[in-house]
Amino acid sequence: MNVMNFVRKFGDPMKRSTWKALGFVLMLPVVLLGILWITLTSKPPPTLTSDEAILEAVLLDVDDLPWGPEAVDMERPLVSSGIGTDIRYDLFRDRPWVNIRAEVYVYQDENAARQGYQTQCERFARYELQEWEAMPEIAFLHHADEIRSFCTEGYINGEHHFACEVVGRYGRVVTIVGGNIYDQRWLTAEQFREVLIKADQKANQSRKEQ
Repeated sequence: MNVMNFVRKFGDPMKRSTWKALGFVLMLPVVLLGILWITLTSKPPPTLTSDEAILEAVLLDVDDLPWGPEAVDMERPLVSSGIGTDIRYDLFRDRPWVNIRAEVYVYQDENAARQGYQTQCERFARYELQEWEAMPEIAFLHHADEIRSFCTEGYINGEHHFACEVVGRYGRVVTIVGGNIYDQRWLTAEQFREVLIKADQKANQSRKEQ
């Protein structure tokens, strides 16, 4: 068979169909082996424990903030008798002092949560403005079993601000929401109050799963 006869036969529609069918049959095992390999080597998505699910549900996310942050920093601190997450949202990457902070701790039982709540409150005992009366602009009707606010006044890069932290306990869950409040810019007292309300709603909702 010369080359021209081979080309003419290969170019025949019936011949082309045969070659296509043969190619499909040869490729099918390769594709199936590839699918099997991916299935065997891929890791299943991690399964959250019930307490981890509570923590994720309570933690503030971007939708709860008055602005979209440029940077997010998260840590998992070691917690006795529980688990916790510490997250900070920075409005500007080059001005990290404009931020909203949130911590959530889920304890094994309410006794451990009460102790954890007291420990967290002791962190802010040095703040000169304590309780809601000292900063009434951020006060709100809450659902917490226990809750306290702590604020201190100062200046950052010449900008007047109040650094505030609010610690609350909701059954086995302890939350801390903090932020640097400025005079009618970046993060106002009213905006911070709205963040506190959302955090309170989330933490109170967690009682159904505790």
